Amino acid sequence: MRSENYDFTYIDEFCEAHKVEFKVNDYHSLMELLFDKCMEDWGDCKGRAWCGTCHIQILEGQLSQNMDSDEKDTLSKIEDTQENSRLACQIPINAELHKLVFKIMERT
Repeated sequence: MRSENYDFTYIDEFCEAHKVEFKVNDYHSLMELLFDKCMEDWGDCKGRAWCGTCHIQILEGQLSQNMDSDEKDTLSKIEDTQENSRLACQIPINAELHKLVFKIMERT
């Protein structure tokens, strides 16, 4: 059985858009995928939802998975969060990410 390719777009800190292709379950989380394919220094707490360094804002699309209490707590401590804010370390790699557009938020 062939695994289907999906893609999403992220906007980096320089406001440049990047399209990334992926397969479902290739990585545990969005943060791991981005770290491996696109970025070098990201995710200080290694996916534990403690640090907020993988803060993103979803611009187009939505995720059905609700935030757990650790993610909500960490986001509550970040100044520039919005309703569409999430931590990439808490977002699983699945078909819901297909065509999602999000911005990687700068650390403040």
